[in-house]
Amino acid sequence: MLSIQAKMLNQIFKSMPAEDINTEHDYVAERARNAARKLPKLPKGIQVVEKEYKGIGYEVITPANPKADKVIWFIHGGGCTTGSAKQSRGCTYYLAEKFGYTVIANDYRLAPEHIWPAQLDDCMDMYDGIEELGYEMKNIVLMGGSAGGLLVLSVSLRAKDEGRIMPKAVCAFSPITNQADDLKSHHGKEKTDYMLKNALFCDRQNQAVFGVAHPPREIMLHPYISPYYGDYKGMPPVFLAVSDAEVLYDDSVTLYEKLKKEGHPVEMDVVSGICHAYATLPMMPEAKKTLKNAICFIENF
Repeated sequence: MLSIQAKMLNQIFKSMPAEDINTEHDYVAERARNAARKLPKLPKGIQVVEKEYKGIGYEVITPANPKADKVIWFIHGGGCTTGSAKQSRGCTYYLAEKFGYTVIANDYRLAPEHIWPAQLDDCMDMYDGIEELGYEMKNIVLMGGSAGGLLVLSVSLRAKDEGRIMPKAVCAFSPITNQADDLKSHHGKEKTDYMLKNALFCDRQNQAVFGVAHPPREIMLHPYISPYYGDYKGMPPVFLAVSDAEVLYDDSVTLYEKLKKEGHPVEMDVVSGICHAYATLPMMPEAKKTLKNAICFIENF
């Protein structure tokens, strides 16, 4: 049974009408609305410092007694068109306070002003920045939800291709893993995904992120765009979480099945009837449970 908090969020998202995806979207106004939301209170004993690396804004959230081997690099979601490290503080504060991890959360350039792969390129620059801060990548857990889930997988795959030191683990919550294929849930769960509805796999979203409404399939098959098609040999362990009500449900399930078949260390939490990217919203008990499961999983390696 869903928690009261989960039911309330479902009602809030359900009450928001779906946009006409054939009309122009005001991304600037959307970002302004998101940025105007009240930020969570800084937990006692937690410090947050805002910094910049090569023009990329980021923040370091430090628990009371930080340990060098407990670091999470958190990449925010928002469809590559909105979101920020600051707007992710509900989750990043919780990770630092509850589990004692130092959390590094970065911004990146947003579409449509900056089309793909600007977002990935900025995160790869941050890869260097984190190492220059003195953190060892082998101790770092990459974590993100939705488009952030896509990015943590893409960053890891690209880092492997470039011969970089691999992170300790990857936690991808409700990630986009396949933009090349029309998976059943992509359009079969638009009525149960009260948050995303019909806004993700459509011409308008492609135009915003990739600069064209109909990107060629050979481009969309690239592992950095569709991590399902990546080679995970030599990659770190992967933890996935998704709701069965999401349009991105099949993205997690198919990647999990692939990795399981290949013998790759992987685990997945699936919850029923809850909102998109629920694991990044720890005001819900369901999210707290999944985050605990994710931490337990990664600490086994």
